[in-house]
Amino acid sequence: MREGRWLNAAAIVTWLICGLSQAVAIAQGVFGGWPAAVWGTAYALYGVALLVLLGLVGTGLRRGRYSPLLFITVQIVAALIVITLSLQYRYGTNSTPALLVIIAATLPYLSPSTVPSAQVTLTPAWIWSIIATLILINTAIIFSVDPRWIAAITFGLTMGGFMLFAAVSSFLVRSEAAARQALAAVNAELLSTRALLAETSRVDERLRISRDLHDTLGHHLTALSLQLDVASRLSEEPAADHIRQAHAIARLLLSDVRDVVSRLRESRQPDLAQSIRALVVEDSGLAIHLDLPDTLSVDDRWRAETLIRCVQEIVTNTSRHAQARNLWIRLEARPDGIVLHARDDGRGAEAVVVGNGLTGMRERFEQYAGHIEFTAGRGTGFEIRGFLPTPALA
Repeated sequence: MREGRWLNAAAIVTWLICGLSQAVAIAQGVFGGWPAAVWGTAYALYGVALLVLLGLVGTGLRRGRYSPLLFITVQIVAALIVITLSLQYRYGTNSTPALLVIIAATLPYLSPSTVPSAQVTLTPAWIWSIIATLILINTAIIFSVDPRWIAAITFGLTMGGFMLFAAVSSFLVRSEAAARQALAAVNAELLSTRALLAETSRVDERLRISRDLHDTLGHHLTALSLQLDVASRLSEEPAADHIRQAHAIARLLLSDVRDVVSRLRESRQPDLAQSIRALVVEDSGLAIHLDLPDTLSVDDRWRAETLIRCVQEIVTNTSRHAQARNLWIRLEARPDGIVLHARDDGRGAEAVVVGNGLTGMRERFEQYAGHIEFTAGRGTGFEIRGFLPTPALA
């Protein structure tokens, strides 16, 4: 889990504190025999499951090899064993039930947006049901040792309040992180669109200037050159020499104007690389590696927007679903078109499920006679290859 890393540290510290008293008793020989052995095993299993869920040990959860519900189940069983043995043989420490609070704080991270869709996930209704069940079981365990039902219910409800507080806090952390990510994506889209519009405006302005130079100044210079040519033929020396010099200057000026117009028209293509660099922002936990030429010109604004929207969709899908650490995006300009290649090191999938986002990417490419392909494998990430031809070859 990448959201709320400081909460991960708090969970680990809480786990260590919950077992401190019993660990000291075992070290001193006060707590021994099979109860101590079972307690130590359950306590260790709980810690391993916690570390795996927090993403600190191994990559099985991130790669989607194991269901996170397996580790949650291990945590629940281990926590109940630890609490029961602590109450039966150590008269409780009033801290071991905090292990259930850690579970309650972990449960919201098992909602469908954070785990592979092929695995069993927990809806909010199931989460609250599990927490309520743990509250009742914890109260029953306490009541089995201390028959004073008022004390048992009071302590059970107190721990239940902590569990609910932990679960709600985790929900809020996830919601805030999702909102921040969505805001960053929208801001990046606005920046890229602004860069593309600015570049397009500059291209349009250069094109307008070139037309004005050609249609006004060029025509007048051509007419002036013709008039000077006629005047040089009708005039006599020495005025004819000056007219011929003026005629030569007019022809030279006309040639310069044509060169300026040609250069302005040659720079009519917007630069796509600048817009993509503005689009791609560093996301929390996802390193994006861009491989772009210094300048990447596209023949028209709509084709440039197609590539920008596809790159944006790639970044969004990788952030939300791939559970990847790295994303590589490469754009290559060739004489016949632009090649797009993207891949990540996420969990991948057994088969590619083409949803609305991937369908939209394919439709955008096919609109301009291009093509795009998607490949994936379990544990090998997701890969996209596309090609957008130039208008002359489309």
